[in-house]
Amino acid sequence: MKIENLYQKFNVQTEQVKQAQGEIQKAAVENKKPPVQQDRVELSQTAKDIQKVEKALKATPDVRTEKIRAIKEQIEAGTYQVDSKKIANAMLTDLIKDMG
Repeated sequence: MKIENLYQKFNVQTEQVKQAQGEIQKAAVENKKPPVQQDRVELSQTAKDIQKVEKALKATPDVRTEKIRAIKEQIEAGTYQVDSKKIANAMLTDLIKDMG
């Protein structure tokens, strides 16, 4: 009878060891998180070129301040003169472009 009790104790202990190993493995799996994959964006060469052009445009002033200043001074001094032939020629040139 002593041998049978010893065998049962051994089986119980073996089961407990298996359970403990299972719990350890489960905990190890839960603690191991897959590496976080970060999002990536790759721009084409065309997109990079567009960005360069946009940056250059933003750095360029919208108006020609020196020319505007000169015209304002001429108007204030009463010396600004409109070249009507130049204006008419430009208008006709634009009209011909629009028709063609």
